[in-house]
Amino acid sequence: MSAGARAELDSRGTSHAATSPANSLDQVREILFGAFVRDFERKLARIEGLVAAQGEELRADTKRMVGVLEAHVKRETDAHSTQQQADRAAQMTALNNVAREARDAIAELDQRIKKLEDGLIRAQRDFRQQILDEAKGFVEQTHSLREELMGTLQRELALFSGEASESVGPPSGVVEAPRTPEPRIEKP
Repeated sequence: MSAGARAELDSRGTSHAATSPANSLDQVREILFGAFVRDFERKLARIEGLVAAQGEELRADTKRMVGVLEAHVKRETDAHSTQQQADRAAQMTALNNVAREARDAIAELDQRIKKLEDGLIRAQRDFRQQILDEAKGFVEQTHSLREELMGTLQRELALFSGEASESVGPPSGVVEAPRTPEPRIEKP
């Protein structure tokens, strides 16, 4: 037995004869394993303290990292949102430009169609006028040719009938239907 273990037994003031068997078993355990158990308990307490400190440090690091990660995610989300709004604004501007260009093109086409319709109406009117003028010319030419033919026919009839014609046409301007000469029948 070690001197420390004996001193401990003497300090308790107990003798071997007066102790109970359970108490003596505790004493034997204390003598054999007491220093080891105390050393083990001290080391275990120190390890528990280290684990608790490292756990606390790990919690603090995790909390800090989560905060950094949240800040990064928030910045990225804000940047993405800003970019999306800028893209949407650019798309709306482009869409408005396309719509304005389409309206301008439609208005220009309407103007061209109106000009073409006006030109077509003018061309039709000019064509009708030209046809009317040609028809009037043709009617006048037909009239003058008819009068000329009537005069020629009357002269021929007058010559054929033996009369000399002094006038070329009818005095009133009325055209008479040509007369067929009466056949001469000779009497035997």
